[in-house]
Amino acid sequence: METLLLPDFTYRRAVPVATIEYLEAVGNYTTVHLIGQKPMLVAVTLKRFAERLPDFLRIHKGILVNPAHIVAYRTRYVPTPFVRLSQDRRLPISRRQVSQLRPRLASFPLCTN
Repeated sequence: METLLLPDFTYRRAVPVATIEYLEAVGNYTTVHLIGQKPMLVAVTLKRFAERLPDFLRIHKGILVNPAHIVAYRTRYVPTPFVRLSQDRRLPISRRQVSQLRPRLASFPLCTN
């Protein structure tokens, strides 16, 4: 299992990549949302995470999603396109990213509700 070392205040914490649900930009910091744990705020930019985690999907300027946690998606006939994650959370897809993401999202089921 691949792990990622995240700087957590005074020490580095090893986090399995599979437990990362998504990452959210907060200025020059990133909030790492983990399955079954509290989110972590780390002093690493989202751009650096995108370089280190090439399989993750950039669905928005400030959101990077682990494709292993995508359950469904919806890009058409809704005001805001979105992906639904395993923890029943919806994250918006930016309009500019929709056309680039459609081929990569095609393997996931469409969200009916």
